[in-house]
Amino acid sequence: MDALKTLEKTTTTTTTTKARYLAMFAVALAIASPVGAQETREEQLASYKAKKATELHPYEPSRLESRLEHVERFDTTLFSPGPAYLFVGTTFDGGGIAAGPGYRARFRDTGSIDAHAAWSIRNYKAVDGTLKLPTMFSDRVGVEMRANWIDAPAVAFFGTGNGSLKSNRTDFAYEAKTVGVAARIQAAEHFAVGGGLDVIDIATDITSQAASPTYQRNHVFAEYDWRTSPGYTKRGGLYRVDFSDYRQSNAGTSSFRRIDAEAQQFVPLMRENWVLAFRALASSADTTDGNDIPYFMLPDLGGSQTLRGYSAWRFRDRNRMLLTGEYRWTAGPLVDMALFMDAGKVASRFGDLDLRDLKKSYGIGMSVHTPISTVTRIELARTSEGNSLVLSFSPSF
Repeated sequence: MDALKTLEKTTTTTTTTKARYLAMFAVALAIASPVGAQETREEQLASYKAKKATELHPYEPSRLESRLEHVERFDTTLFSPGPAYLFVGTTFDGGGIAAGPGYRARFRDTGSIDAHAAWSIRNYKAVDGTLKLPTMFSDRVGVEMRANWIDAPAVAFFGTGNGSLKSNRTDFAYEAKTVGVAARIQAAEHFAVGGGLDVIDIATDITSQAASPTYQRNHVFAEYDWRTSPGYTKRGGLYRVDFSDYRQSNAGTSSFRRIDAEAQQFVPLMRENWVLAFRALASSADTTDGNDIPYFMLPDLGGSQTLRGYSAWRFRDRNRMLLTGEYRWTAGPLVDMALFMDAGKVASRFGDLDLRDLKKSYGIGMSVHTPISTVTRIELARTSEGNSLVLSFSPSF
């Protein structure tokens, strides 16, 4: 019996010892497994990175990105490189396309100087220079000084009034020298006010006392602008009012005041693939007793910006209004097409600016652009006086 008890005790002890060893082995395995798995994942990740490194290559832009980059480079190297560049544009309404040398430089981050000379296909000449001082007060205040000279040997005049005839056209020589300073205050994110002082010396070949006035012009403005860019936009709007006081400083009675109001609205549709664009413009000029406004200083309609299809300066009078509607659509990555209609009139009295006897034009156009600027705009316009091809280097509005 003693032997049997000893055997059972030994067997129990051996079993207990094995169980302890199995438990210890299980715990060790449980602890070691996550560590081993983690080491395996790290090894796999390192292997993947090493393999990926052998497959790296420079980023290749898509065809669309390449085209956008090309056009933007064209816009900044042909029209606005630094310091020397080729100016292409216009000198004065009615002068046609012009070109000439230009110089541009920047200083102190936000300061710039820009000057160019241009000669048009119709022998119009211009020299223009602008000096923008570095902005102040957290970029909220800007000051610029400007000087220009214009020589236009054949400016069109068809008479005054909405009923002027195309057959009554005469031409006169116009030369103007202007120097001035202006300031702009960005009062809020989209709201700005400003003003300036200019001296304008005008000479014409008209045989009258009002032919060569010299003006001191004081002007102020207020605007709310939430377009993405003034040069090209698909949404937002612009609402602006300008007031100018032209005081004749040499002998004569040609002093007057002028106010201009403009509203633009852009409504995007279908993720900005379509855009409805609207514009309304009104201007009014008046004088004190004993003064009169030279006809070459009257508000006007006609040309590539107002009442397209009619000749530049086609209609002149003391008051004008213009209504424009456009349906624009994306024809390509850098090209927009548009159907447009303009309607406007001029009148001697502001109260006569109604919807009767409007001069109308309509047509189709194409514009080449970058994301922030219009490079070229070509339009075919139809008016009561015939068809016309319009070429411009700025947006219609």
